[in-house]
Amino acid sequence: MMSMLRSSLGIIVVAAILLEIISAVQYYYTRGLLEKELEARAETELLAKRSLLNNTVSATGQMLKDHLWDIGQQLPHADSIGNAMMRIVASNPVVSGSCMPFVPYYYPEKGKLFEPYAFRKGGQLVVEQIANEEHNYLENPAFVAAWRENRDLWSDPYEFQGDSLMYLSTYTHPYRDAKGEVVAVLGIDISLDWLNDTLNTHHLFPSSFNLLLDANGEFITGPGGIRHRSPVVDRIVKLINDSTVEKRMSSSGRSRVIRFDDDRDAYIFCTSQTISPHWQIAVVCYEDEVYEKLYQMRFWIFMLMLAGLVLLGFIINRFAKGEKRLRASIVEKERMGSELRVASGIQKAMMGDEWNEDITSKEGNPWPGVMIRGSQVPAKEVGGDLFYFRVRDEKLFFCIGDVSGKGIPAALVMAVTHAMFRACSTHESTPDRIMRTINEALCQNNKTNMFVTLFIGVLDLPTGRLRYCNAGHDSPLLIGSEVSKLPAKANLPVGVFADIEYTSQETLLAPATTMFLYTDGLTEARNAERKQLGLPRVLSALERGRKQGLTAPEQWLSEMSGEVSRFVEDAEQSDDLTMLVLRYDPVAEEEYVLSEDITLKNQMSEVSRLNDFVKMMGERLQLDKSLVKKLRLAVEEVVVNVISYAYPEETEGNVVVSARADKKRLSFVVTDWGFAFAPTDAPRADISQPVEERAIGGLGIMLVRQLMDSVNYERVDGKNILTMRKNL
Repeated sequence: MMSMLRSSLGIIVVAAILLEIISAVQYYYTRGLLEKELEARAETELLAKRSLLNNTVSATGQMLKDHLWDIGQQLPHADSIGNAMMRIVASNPVVSGSCMPFVPYYYPEKGKLFEPYAFRKGGQLVVEQIANEEHNYLENPAFVAAWRENRDLWSDPYEFQGDSLMYLSTYTHPYRDAKGEVVAVLGIDISLDWLNDTLNTHHLFPSSFNLLLDANGEFITGPGGIRHRSPVVDRIVKLINDSTVEKRMSSSGRSRVIRFDDDRDAYIFCTSQTISPHWQIAVVCYEDEVYEKLYQMRFWIFMLMLAGLVLLGFIINRFAKGEKRLRASIVEKERMGSELRVASGIQKAMMGDEWNEDITSKEGNPWPGVMIRGSQVPAKEVGGDLFYFRVRDEKLFFCIGDVSGKGIPAALVMAVTHAMFRACSTHESTPDRIMRTINEALCQNNKTNMFVTLFIGVLDLPTGRLRYCNAGHDSPLLIGSEVSKLPAKANLPVGVFADIEYTSQETLLAPATTMFLYTDGLTEARNAERKQLGLPRVLSALERGRKQGLTAPEQWLSEMSGEVSRFVEDAEQSDDLTMLVLRYDPVAEEEYVLSEDITLKNQMSEVSRLNDFVKMMGERLQLDKSLVKKLRLAVEEVVVNVISYAYPEETEGNVVVSARADKKRLSFVVTDWGFAFAPTDAPRADISQPVEERAIGGLGIMLVRQLMDSVNYERVDGKNILTMRKNL
């Protein structure tokens, strides 16, 4: 029944998606066709306008050629030239005037400058000699270019004030005499008022319009005529002239296409004349008019699809009500499964995903070669095994544990134990005190009588000194020159009796030592015949790996996981399997470039000697004065605290301060023989509290932590040894 429900719902959803895809494909395909049609229509209009302009320009040149013979007949008589020019103006209403400036002194009797100009004035054709010192055509670039370069030219459009304000463009032609020499430049002024009617007699869409620009991109005429430029027209002109604006070529390659966004999105199609004066023609079409019918079609398709979805929703709703009870039971089952998956994810997050790296790389002062990695495979969705590590004050705090029982109850106890270890390891440095705190917490209201086997270790990274405490857990295995057990007292698990006294043990880890920790899910792994893997097989696998030269923690985990898989084969896992591998092989420190000691009495008068000592170390290392000041403040804080509290009152004692520096770090080691006191275990001062509400103490060590990169305390052979390091 459930499979039928899923199949029916799946078919309905797939059908809706297919309809949506078909609609989208149809819409964009139609839009593409309309865009191609727009491009073709716009190009047709552009080419038609361009052809009209080309014809007009060509007709102007032909008209000039038609009158060259007439001008030649009048050339011997200076006063007759004007009559030929009046006939040019009278021959075409587009021509508003004609001029003919001659080379200097061509007619000696007319002087150096002679330029007859025929034009319409008061409805009559008149001729005037317009050359004078103020109108010196020898300084006109158009005249000079036509004369010297011997070529036809079209001028850029310009304003001319005659009987009325006119917009003109002048066509100039070098005139040659019978000997072929250029003796004058014949100019014809063409009125541009006809351009507006020519460009805007037809539009593709109601809001479409045309623009005409000169060869340099300057505006000539547009939708409002020659004398009108709207802000929209100004923006379009800038877009056409802007070289940074994206301009694509049309499919035919005969025009350029620009998309622009305004209050209304639009297309700009533009091209240039193929002959001089190479003016540019543009047509502008607005997108909402181009795709108006398409938008209407899309709206109605959307409404029909919406109605179809409403109908589908009604069908699904009716179908769902008929299967309500079945679905409710399935949802409940999935909810439980989801909660188990979330719980499993939380467990994995608590353990962490990155366990194969320099263990102090996240905290500074890395100890290369010291690596740790763990793995956990729960028998069910969640398990009762745990492992965790953290680095504080150059010490590695780690633990591994196994909660009695399985499933969610064991997972809850595991989470509490994990959280307690994390909390205690922030301010406690001895594993027995951490173990006692966890035991007391688990014994409170423990009505289920669940307990935890737990192993806690604290490894001093600089020295390799390992302090550990065991609570009923399997002893870790050490892999060095041979495979051996770490001597560990069994003790009772935590959570059994609140008054158990746990004690710490110590050992020194030699370099290149690997510690292998595990839960009983490893040794008690069973095959199909219900036989256990057993400790002898574990030791044999580790010995084999040692001979093979395995070093990295992930290699050991892979080797042991393979051993378990080969043994159990297809048998179902019966218990949580957790392993934790610690590799201690620190890189030897570099040779010291500085090593000095100073012995002080437990008297405040010795502080000045201490400051001089620190200052001298800074000078020898050529440290910045601000850094030396911080070092003096940190060392002074520690030494003053030792002088004040380490020894009984009126008792003399010594404080030895040692400075050691290599190329990377500077260390100050403060040693005294007074009362045992671990300043790094002091709780951090809460400076967010008002002064009167703060707990006493904690500010000094907090200051030292801020000034130095790492702080490490050890009690060895009746001595308090506090090491402070600063990275150089």
